[in-house]
Amino acid sequence: MSGVIFLTGATGFLGSQIARQLLRDSDDTIVALVRVGNPALSEAEKIDTAIRRLSRIWWDWPDLTSAIGSRVEVLCGDVSAPDLGLQATAYDALVRRITHIIHAAADLRLNVSIDEICRINVQGTASVLDLARAAHKDHGLTRLAHISTAYVAGGRQGDVPEDALTDEFGFSNVYELSKYKGELLVQQAKQELPISVFRPGMIVGDACTGAIKTFNTLYFPFRLYLTGRLRVIPTKSDLPMNLVPVDYVAEAVVHLTLAPKAEGLNFHLIAPQESLPTAGELMDFVRQWAQQYLNLKLARPLFLPIPLPSARLRRRLQQVVQRKKQSLLSTLISLWPYFNEHRRFQRDNVDRLLGPYTLKWRDFLPRLLEYAVYTGFLHRSDRTVHEQILFRLKSRSRPVTYHDIVDGNVVTRTAAEVRHDILAAAGALRTLGMNPGDRVAVVGVNSTRYLTIDAAIGLAGAVSVPLYYTSPPQELDVILKASGARLLLVGAPKLLERLEEFAEELPVVSFCRGSLPEARSRKVISWDEFLELGSQSTALPPIAPVGFGDIATLRYTSGTTGRPKGVIFKHDHLRWMAEAIAALPPWKARNSTIFYLSFLPMNHVVEGILATYSPYYLPAPLEIYFLENFQDLRQALPGVRPTVFFSVPRFYEKMWDNLLASKVVRWCVTSRKGFTKALFWRLLRRGILRKAGLDRCAQLIAGSAPASEDLLRSFQELGIEIHNAYGLTEAPLITINRLSANRIGTVGEPLPMTQVHIAEDGEVLVRGPQVTTGYFDEEIESPFKDGWLLTGDLGYVTDEGSLVLYGRKKELIISAYGKNIQPAKIEVLLRDIPGVSEAMLVGDGRPYCTALLWIENHAIAAQELAGAIETINSHLSHPEQVKRWAVLPNDLSIQSGDLTANFKLKRNVIAQKHADVIDALYKLGINAQSQS
Repeated sequence: MSGVIFLTGATGFLGSQIARQLLRDSDDTIVALVRVGNPALSEAEKIDTAIRRLSRIWWDWPDLTSAIGSRVEVLCGDVSAPDLGLQATAYDALVRRITHIIHAAADLRLNVSIDEICRINVQGTASVLDLARAAHKDHGLTRLAHISTAYVAGGRQGDVPEDALTDEFGFSNVYELSKYKGELLVQQAKQELPISVFRPGMIVGDACTGAIKTFNTLYFPFRLYLTGRLRVIPTKSDLPMNLVPVDYVAEAVVHLTLAPKAEGLNFHLIAPQESLPTAGELMDFVRQWAQQYLNLKLARPLFLPIPLPSARLRRRLQQVVQRKKQSLLSTLISLWPYFNEHRRFQRDNVDRLLGPYTLKWRDFLPRLLEYAVYTGFLHRSDRTVHEQILFRLKSRSRPVTYHDIVDGNVVTRTAAEVRHDILAAAGALRTLGMNPGDRVAVVGVNSTRYLTIDAAIGLAGAVSVPLYYTSPPQELDVILKASGARLLLVGAPKLLERLEEFAEELPVVSFCRGSLPEARSRKVISWDEFLELGSQSTALPPIAPVGFGDIATLRYTSGTTGRPKGVIFKHDHLRWMAEAIAALPPWKARNSTIFYLSFLPMNHVVEGILATYSPYYLPAPLEIYFLENFQDLRQALPGVRPTVFFSVPRFYEKMWDNLLASKVVRWCVTSRKGFTKALFWRLLRRGILRKAGLDRCAQLIAGSAPASEDLLRSFQELGIEIHNAYGLTEAPLITINRLSANRIGTVGEPLPMTQVHIAEDGEVLVRGPQVTTGYFDEEIESPFKDGWLLTGDLGYVTDEGSLVLYGRKKELIISAYGKNIQPAKIEVLLRDIPGVSEAMLVGDGRPYCTALLWIENHAIAAQELAGAIETINSHLSHPEQVKRWAVLPNDLSIQSGDLTANFKLKRNVIAQKHADVIDALYKLGINAQSQS
């Protein structure tokens, strides 16, 4: 017969894993107690909030989230309150139903007051015991499982039996003392209740995945050692480290809670002493792992046992360092006792009921380290990316500073100022009637105000619809209507002056600098007025009324092949992409002050998703710069000197052209390989990067368009590695070339948890956490087939696992002779010709290929151009060769309709616009020149 298990601490890491194990090993219903901090909510609102909070915390485990509402019931309450904070009817109903209780709730903090920590760890235990007594009196409770800790042994030395406790002295910290006090209550209740007590050691991540929520005791010295901040370990190298993976603990708790023979017993959930690693073995393993996987050469740690001072002296030391805000030293003092253990925990009851256990720590430690490094040792939270921004803006150890670059001037803003504005903006949106799920359109230049609005929309639970500020009002109108936007925020002065051209009648808020235009046909709320609307909301809890499965933003495609499509991204998409991108820079760079320059339009998926949110998941101080006018990029870079730099290939092309203007560089390019050339290159590289403002950059990345292999190899010969990446609006980043594995000619290997498959016709198919769930407009054909995203790109995967792209499926040219030709490859070669800024291949249904070439100020003579094309043709098959071409002035623009908002050619528009030129290429026997 199925039972009903009441679970406290379901929002904690161990509680979550116990819930997973219960779903696997039993048919019981789980009633999870979840605390909601806002007493002003109605009972219905509290339940909704509790369900949303639990589903956020459990999001990484679909088996848990899918059970909410079926086998998992959510109860809103507080374990430390009388009757668990429940109304009398709810409490009585719980008493009548439950058959088991698993009490896993705990306050794990080390450096708080004893009164504060006892609220959960002692009073909470007393409240659970009261519930157990009431249920036992009503119908008989099957079992109460209490999760304690092995460290209720306090300062006890030697062998520690499972039935032993200590006195109230010798505890290392208030956590141990409070857990001791709580267990005393439980032990005293054994005479009247069926109780099992579980005492785990130092719980680490899952042995299979390495996942953990809070990087606890053991991880702290790992992080310090890997970041070069800890060389001396204050213990003996042969000290056994009492670690145990969470999956073993959860499995043992569930098995023994359901086992009749476990009643009345205590269990040390630790590994046998002989299988525990020593401190020396652990640190040596970490050092070798870091060299192999992080390319870090760490010095061997020095083990220096330091006598443990008295508890009173430790408290005095902590008070001193806390007053001086030395959190690192304070934590080390708290952990000092764990480096001075002299005891051996016995596990007779565990061995008798569960059998022997061997800790295979060498097998799972790499997974623990990989997960910890991936997350930067930042605690896994249930925050959305917008909540994470606010969280980081309050950080003292990892501060954030903002800078707006406007007309060559740098305006600095503090984290506190921006945080205040974000909360005010979120309140203003609610005041204006923006509810969860409502679409809010944003169009403007990069700035802290844009970030403020983006974060505020997320905190309000609304859906952002970012637009290109270079698009004309008529194009923006199409998206405003398609998205159903209810509010428009404008931060581009030129668009603000053209409001009368918008057909959609929406409330408008300006976040432009300066005053509003005097002559305007529509009412516009100024930035100061907007913030004032939400000024009373700056003290509200910064928690968004959304779950990870709710829509966060719509990113519209550029419309190269038709009308723009609204690509859906949910909050879980944004969080995963932010974390994944934050894990890409080299380990040393990630743990130093991060300098970031935001210059690509923030509505683009690369800047607006990958770059806007990822810095806040980096374990280092942040200096974030917003460049208002991306045309000023070359001037801004030397002042910022970013840590990581992403740009389109055109930037690197212009950078190379500028290099070739130097006689020394030209000599080095054309000279033969040898010692002299290598020496010059080494000297040049440093100077070139410093002048460009890229000397501090840990990784240069190119994407958003095909990059020339010749260009990348030219930079590589100079000693400058540019890493090609690949993504699309529907999946912003799919593959990237890594450091020490930069395979030119490819776009790199897939990101973690990302699968790439090649269809029979060569189309690249993708599946992964960054892939959209579809389009907002249901009338648009789904981009999926059998669960795979159809990218429209053609490619193949190399033996090393890197992806190679060779064209677009829809841009395929089929000649009059039935030959298939991919224009992208040929166009890249044509753009490599000095002086050619853009190229478009023509030839669909024609007997041969021709090209339209846009030249910068007639920078190349006709004879040189013909020679360059002849060289290109020598490397192409006969059907691919460019037989004729037309030279056009470089007048391509977004305003004229030639380019999309992210500067891609609108092929159909251009083909119609220059139809007479194209026809002439096939009628004449000579190349065409056009000045129009």
